[in-house]
Amino acid sequence: MILAAVALATTVSQAFGRFTYAVLLTDIRTDHQLSNTVAGSFGSMNLAAYLAGSVVVTMIVGSLGLAAVARTALAVVTGGLLLLAWSPTPLATASGLLVTGVAAAGVWVTAPALATAELGAERRGTAIAVVTAGIGMGMVLASVLHNSIAWRAVYRVEAIIAVVAVILVASVLRRVPAPRAGRHGLQAIRTIEGWRPLLGVYGLFASAMALSITFLVALLEDDAGYSASRASFAFSMVGVGTICGGPLFGPLADWAGRRVAMATAMLLLAVSVLVAATGHRPGATIAAFGFGLAFTGGPVSVGARISDFVEGEHFGAAYGVATLAFGLGLTVGPQLGGLVSDWAGSFRPAFGVAAGMALLGAALVPSATRLAPGDAD
Repeated sequence: MILAAVALATTVSQAFGRFTYAVLLTDIRTDHQLSNTVAGSFGSMNLAAYLAGSVVVTMIVGSLGLAAVARTALAVVTGGLLLLAWSPTPLATASGLLVTGVAAAGVWVTAPALATAELGAERRGTAIAVVTAGIGMGMVLASVLHNSIAWRAVYRVEAIIAVVAVILVASVLRRVPAPRAGRHGLQAIRTIEGWRPLLGVYGLFASAMALSITFLVALLEDDAGYSASRASFAFSMVGVGTICGGPLFGPLADWAGRRVAMATAMLLLAVSVLVAATGHRPGATIAAFGFGLAFTGGPVSVGARISDFVEGEHFGAAYGVATLAFGLGLTVGPQLGGLVSDWAGSFRPAFGVAAGMALLGAALVPSATRLAPGDAD
């Protein structure tokens, strides 16, 4: 029950609070009469808030405990979704994205540790994969809703689900003792061999991922001539890939090692982004599925790598620092993508930049996983 509650919380905070904006971007852009740069800035604002939230969580998780942080953060995300469901002006929309972004970090930083405590240390990769797969289900739902109702109504449905999640998580996590993080973030992360390149890999992965996921629908509609429904279907395949990526990358990280899983995720991301940029039918849709697989593989392999060196009760602090690098990458990606797209008059060059960042991250993987427990040599 704990695992299901944590997975649902992750769905609400990440899929609804952060990534739904990507599938609704063109509608919001048209409704509010925004440029690509400003629309990208809205996405970056959400992700910058996520970065700020990561800083706060890293500082407070040791004193409040993982469960308390998760419960509070999920409630705040729900408030942000309610604001987005109303959202009469661009300022209100930006404010809603700001609120959901800052609180989403509280759920994401704590979820892997809570899941690992439930399944046990020997299934670390699988535990993190389960909570990550919940993001994919939320992305699929957002895509399906986008095809039939207006963008504010999409957020209304998500807000209702979020209220249910708040009640479930408050009930389940209140009854079960949760692990507590005692070390400060930097103190915990420094115990990991190769922690600096590991943060670099995670940041580059996040930047490439955020750029691509934010503008995937816009690229397919504006550059490749996809209809709104066809582009939404392609985006939904990102969610399907994310769901399928859990059963793939979780066992892969546990069996073949963190290095293999991490490198596979980075290379798959680079290839998928390049193929999606062509707009080929059905190649771009298949690439969106591959992108979803990679979307799961990055957090699973990085989270499992951290858990190899840090005990469960300290995981939240260490993963909070990793999430800072992740959040920085998420902040840079959409803004960079919007700027490049407005300059070039096309989204394709921005996707080329994303692929380059993914390849650079892949090159750092050997340094990030040197002498790692759990790596297959």
